Amino acid sequence: MPGSVVVVTGTGTGVGKTHLSVTLLRHWATRGPVCGFKPGETGVEGGEGPDARQLREASSFHVQLAATLYAFPDPVSPHLAARRHDVRIDPDAIVARAHAIAARVSVVVVELAGGLFSPLATRFLNADLVAALSTPPSTTMTLLVAPDRLGVLHDVTAATRAASAAGVPLHGVVLMAPELADTSTGTNASELAAVMPVPVLASLPRRPAHELAMLPVVEELAQRLVAGR
Repeated sequence: MPGSVVVVTGTGTGVGKTHLSVTLLRHWATRGPVCGFKPGETGVEGGEGPDARQLREASSFHVQLAATLYAFPDPVSPHLAARRHDVRIDPDAIVARAHAIAARVSVVVVELAGGLFSPLATRFLNADLVAALSTPPSTTMTLLVAPDRLGVLHDVTAATRAASAAGVPLHGVVLMAPELADTSTGTNASELAAVMPVPVLASLPRRPAHELAMLPVVEELAQRLVAGR
């Protein structure tokens, strides 16, 4: 039986997707073979970007298949970076790579670049990739990551409603403590529960990934993700 596929996407860039992905990998790595996969990364100098490196270092199983599939030096959207370098991003290749990794591990964490509706290729969004990775639906869980700060009620509600309208499955929201807290920080989880149907599965404090990985809230999140497939 293939391993679980956990897709980590977000309301935008710089919202904590890599930090959550690394946290989950570190948690699961003590229990079996897990692997992080970054389909595309931009702003990469050399062969490996900082996000892919963190995922690799947190993984407990390493194969050539786990390398970033598309890496570009230009710090712009993947679709634009690919166009500048005359490269075609192939969504089918990304799905095949994720499933190939899942066949060898207990969990593969797929961290997407940018936000849920960021373009990945011409006329193909991250949301379309989530839908493709979710077939069959029983093998994939998708998390929407957002910062626990002012404005998140709009951002998460807009993203989840758009996902629902497009038929894109989202299984839960994870709020990440921002670098600078504001008066809404700590209140947004309960407020989101009142305005949207997608559950807030966790609200994480601002700590290093290795510390977060040991928290009961991450244990509960990790169990729900694996049990929900």
